[in-house]
Formats: sequence, C-alpha cells, structure tokens
Amino acid sequence: MSISVLAIIALMVLLNSLLAAYELALASARPERLRALAAQRRRGAAAAAYMKERIEGSLAVVQLGITFVGAIAAATGGANAEEQISPWIMQTLGVREGVADFISVALLVVPLSAITIVAGELIPKVFAIRNAEFVCLALSPAMRVFALVAFPIVWVFETVTKLVVAIGSTFVPDHAQGGDRHTGLHELRAQVNLLRASKVIGHEQEQIIIQASRLSDMKVRDIMLPAEDIVMVLADGSLAENLVIAHLDLHTRFPVAGKKGDPQSIVGYVTFKEMILLAKTHPENPQIEEITRPLISLPANLTVSEALRRMLAEHLHLALVRDDEDRVVGMITQEDVFEELFGDILDEFDRLPRHIAPSGRQWILGGGATLGRLRDLLKRPTLGGELSETTTVNDWLHGAAGRRLRGGDVLQIDGASIIVRKVRRRQVTEALLDPNPAASAPTKAAEPPARTTV
Repeated sequence: MSISVLAIIALMVLLNSLLAAYELALASARPERLRALAAQRRRGAAAAAYMKERIEGSLAVVQLGITFVGAIAAATGGANAEEQISPWIMQTLGVREGVADFISVALLVVPLSAITIVAGELIPKVFAIRNAEFVCLALSPAMRVFALVAFPIVWVFETVTKLVVAIGSTFVPDHAQGGDRHTGLHELRAQVNLLRASKVIGHEQEQIIIQASRLSDMKVRDIMLPAEDIVMVLADGSLAENLVIAHLDLHTRFPVAGKKGDPQSIVGYVTFKEMILLAKTHPENPQIEEITRPLISLPANLTVSEALRRMLAEHLHLALVRDDEDRVVGMITQEDVFEELFGDILDEFDRLPRHIAPSGRQWILGGGATLGRLRDLLKRPTLGGELSETTTVNDWLHGAAGRRLRGGDVLQIDGASIIVRKVRRRQVTEALLDPNPAASAPTKAAEPPARTTV
C-alpha cells in the first residue's frame, strides 16, 4: 500500500475524529453559556451559539461530514486492496480471485475499523466530554462555513429530521418527553451532585442550590405563619400598650389590627424603630396610625419563588397570606423564605437566654437555662422528675404543659408556681419561678396578659 493511500486514510480518520468530537461537544454545551461567551466576544463563541441554536442542521452537517470522510477512506482503501493486496494473496496462497479479494478487503477493514473506533470515535469523544466548551469554540467557525457550503443538502436533512421528530412526538406521552419541568429539576440536581463530587462546590453551596430549585414547587401556605400565631398591635390601642406587646415578642415589625386578636382586621404594619421614634416625637398624643405602613396580600397557592420576587420588587419584608375566600390565613416574611434556602436564621433574640437570677423570693429563668443548674441553685434535686440535667427550661415547661405556651400562662409543677413571661417563636425565652408559692406575695396580678407569639 502506497504512502499516499495511507496518508489519505489517516487524514480521513483525523477528520472523523474532529467531527465526532464536535458532535458530542455541541450536544453537551449549554446554550446560555455559549450566549454568555458570545457576549464576551470570545473567539468562536458566536459561531458556536449559532450552531447550537440550529442543532438539527448542525447535527446534519456533522453526519454529512462523517459519511463523506468514511466513504473516501473506504473507497481509497478498497481500491488499493484490490489493486495491490489481492494479486499478492492469489500468488502467495494460490486461491481464486474472489477469495483473494475478500481476504484483502478483510485485511484492510479490520485494522482500519479498529483504528477508526479508537482514534476516530472513543478518544475524541472522551476528550470532548471533558473539554466540551473548548472543542465547541475551536471547531464551530469551520463547521459553520461547511454548513453554508453544504446548505442545500443540510436543509433537506434538517427539514426531514424536524418533520419525522414532530410526527414521532405525537405518539409519546407528555410526561415521557423529558422536557418537563420536573425532569429539568432532576437534571439540575444531578449536575449539582456532580459538582459536589468534583469538589467544585461545597456542601453548603449544594444545599442552597437544591433548596432554591424547590422554591418553585413550594406554595406560600407551606411556609407561612398561621393566622392564629400572628402577633398584632392595636390600631386604636395606646402606644404604651403596643410597646409592651412589642417588648414581649421581640420582633422588628408588627401587623396592625383594628380588632384585638383578629387577623381579618389587619390594616398594615409598623416597625418597632418607628414606634420608639413616635414616642419621642409625639409624647403627649402618639397615634400609631401615623406610622402604619401598607401591607400587601399574597394568595396561599402562590409559589414561594414568585412571592419572594414580589416582596423584593416592592421592598417589603412581610406580607399577609389569603385563601380563595379572601380570608387572612397567615403571614409570610422574607426570613421565612431565606430559611428555606439557608436553614434556620437565628438572631440575638432567637438564642434562648441561660440566665437564672433571684428576684426576691422568686427566680427569673432564661429559656435556655438547664434543669441541672436550677436544681443546684434551688437545692431541689427532684425538680423536673426524671428529666436529664441538660434539659432546658423551655423544653421542661412545654413537656409539663403538653401544649403550646403563651406569655402569661401559669403552671404548677412539682410544688413550684411558674409564670411564662416571654415567648418567641413558640419558645419560652423567660419565666418567673416561685419555689414556695404559699409563702410568696400575690405578684401574679401584675404580670402582663397572655400573648401569642410569632
């Protein structure tokens, strides 16, 4: 076999490898990434984006090229085999011409196929998978020129492909077509897992991406604060009374209700900072209506992602949630959404205080104080029964009550009288314990009324 024939076959195998690599790289490349690179004026990015947007025609160009170079390699090798190898086999082995032709072609096809599979398919495709962006940008300009030259043939292939695919799609169920949203989310999570395994991102970033993908599936009603748990200040209440409510619940913003304890009468919201400022600027006749801000309402079946978009667009930190009958069923805050992304977000007031301080004959207990420490101070080792020494006051009181506690609730436990003084997010942050209620002065009447917390 002459050097020129070998050179032609080697060139065709090389072209086949380039086409195979480009085919896989183009299919793997993300269109939004290619458009971003084109906007950055990266070399070859505009051509790559063009070819990606016309994927049917691009694949037709690739297949046309692969078929063309394969035919040239086969024709060149086959003709040379019949002219040079076949006569030598006939002379050496003494076989008939037909048998010699078959053996000569086999001697050419077997090694050529092996070389084509390894060098023309496997190696370039593996390289393309690992360097899809590089291959796509490097080869797209030349492939675009080839597509323009072969436009008539490519147009026919592309049209037939689209027609056949469209007809075939009518027989495929919608849920099996792979283009639905849920399939896209599964693919996204698979990509995130791959990035985590490759150590491109860490565990925290992985969780944020996964949780963010779920926001479009979650409804506002799934994360809202129920209406019965909303802490409200009164529109017609005195500023002093409303400041007491704010002091007990330690929040920054409070809905304003026209009727006490009625979420259906909410007319807006106020901030604690403006309540303090109002007390300074209008000490004689402060009216909370002066600082009441409007409060938007969101449907309960609205997606969390859309709710967050609206709240950010309107610069609002909280919104009411209404059902189909326009009744207030809850409240949602930006913090509720962010906690779905990042987990619980704790501020200074969310950490249960651990103080235990005497107050006359009574003791002021922080919700995070432990039973072990309380037993030591009171010298009552049986307080709390069999609960461990690390049990917090919050857990102890909730377990003893068997229900949700509110500010002002009074409990009788193990001979001690306990008044719940402050509750935040359903956790007791402060309580007043009287170890000997019979010997104490009647101080309970001075305690604030029961409160519901956010």
